[in-house]
Amino acid sequence: ARRTLTGVTARSPSAAELASTRAHAPALLMPHRAAGVGAESPLEGLIEEGARQSVVSGKVLLRVRLACDEVAALTEPAPVFLLAPRLAYLPCFFTELHDHFKPYLASLKGESHEVWFDFNGTPMKWHYPVGVLCDVLFGTEVPSPVDLTLHFRGCPSSKELIPFTGIADFKNAVLGAFRQAVFLQQGEAKAWMRLPMQQQQKLWEAIKSTDIATTAELQKQLLCPTLGKCKSFAVRVHLSGLTDQHAVLLHPAAALDESPPDRGGAGKRPATVLDFLRQALPPLLDQGAERLAAGVEVLTQGVHLPLDTPLYWLALNAAYLDHFVHLVVRTPSNNSAFSPIAR
Repeated sequence: ARRTLTGVTARSPSAAELASTRAHAPALLMPHRAAGVGAESPLEGLIEEGARQSVVSGKVLLRVRLACDEVAALTEPAPVFLLAPRLAYLPCFFTELHDHFKPYLASLKGESHEVWFDFNGTPMKWHYPVGVLCDVLFGTEVPSPVDLTLHFRGCPSSKELIPFTGIADFKNAVLGAFRQAVFLQQGEAKAWMRLPMQQQQKLWEAIKSTDIATTAELQKQLLCPTLGKCKSFAVRVHLSGLTDQHAVLLHPAAALDESPPDRGGAGKRPATVLDFLRQALPPLLDQGAERLAAGVEVLTQGVHLPLDTPLYWLALNAAYLDHFVHLVVRTPSNNSAFSPIAR
């Protein structure tokens, strides 16, 4: 029987439905090249609406089961299938999942739930979007469905996972990240502070419901006027393969590369993914620092990134709802060549 959440069903999907998820994969990134773009270019004018819609519209089929040791009934509940937007967060589905599994849960006797997910025993960092989690786990080869286990108690320590006890935790995490992204770009908090509370609440409701259009309109109000005015783009790097943990790096991402030609630069021009990696993670590049080292992948929104992709293009057309560009770096597992990054 179907229920009224996007793509939610408590039955097994048909072969046709499973096949249809391929149509929800993100389009290949075809970034606008930076010819003619400079410090005085208005940021809003660099948004490519068609490209943005193609990049951010991807979806992932999830199959969610209740943890076996939490089933307090004679029969196990049917799993729930979610056709989840890559931009969405797992907490977006907590209410519906709780309603489905509630008849099978033991009474908490007044205690609050500690809700969390795992994939094959690995806790999922719910404060990052679904698409980021899939990029970290699978790269471009995302299975259909992705099998997750839902828990309502026994949350791992906060070192592994931010505790989630209610929607307030979700709101604080996501809007905190959004404010951080605005601060990184503007170099100050005034732009966010000037946004009326009504607009801030509208932004939260849009993020919570994965309303891409409304979020995009509000994001435009918080952009720097020109590329040259940007202090830094908001970029998080998620590292996969270096250790058993999902590590995250926050590093300044300059909007313009001002390196002189004799230091690998080309003067004042839009900075690219390659420029960013040279500054933030040089061990990922080969000895000439012009391409990725063997076995290294860099992706966002489920697709591999050309290294000449301008950072401004990603920030305007491939950012998630928290206003961050989430780059996922996948390396060969436990390769000692990349050990400096892990440290």
